[in-house]
Amino acid sequence: MAALFSPLFRVALRAPSRRCVPGLSVVTQHRPLSNDAETSSKRMGMMIKLRPEHKEEYIRYHAAVWPGVLATIRECNISNYSIFLRDDLLFGYFEYSGTNIKADLAKMRKCPETQKWFTLIKPMLQPLDNLKEDEDWWAMMDEVFHTD
Repeated sequence: MAALFSPLFRVALRAPSRRCVPGLSVVTQHRPLSNDAETSSKRMGMMIKLRPEHKEEYIRYHAAVWPGVLATIRECNISNYSIFLRDDLLFGYFEYSGTNIKADLAKMRKCPETQKWFTLIKPMLQPLDNLKEDEDWWAMMDEVFHTD
């Protein structure tokens, strides 16, 4: 079975260039969701560990995300945002449709309500051991396959 997936893992190891964004790093190469440059979005994947003792609390908070946090996410050109949980591993997915993700993420970090949210949520999480140099929280992932 491992031999079947070996080429996929070799492709995943060839990571595109990254740029540092304090608090979050992003993949600078992407595949557009649309062929129309004006409506092009980037699919983003990320992973982090959930501290087991905070599982129920994390789920409870995310069952009722504060309206101001949700509004800020939308204002920062992020849509179709989902977080999945398996055991202690969280996988986040979102689509970014803006033109300057650094500026949008900085805007998000400046929002007082989002700062309060991060203060509550961040202690529940544990970054992966293999974070890249420019990552300090969620580990960004490289897209290796997509189909519509």
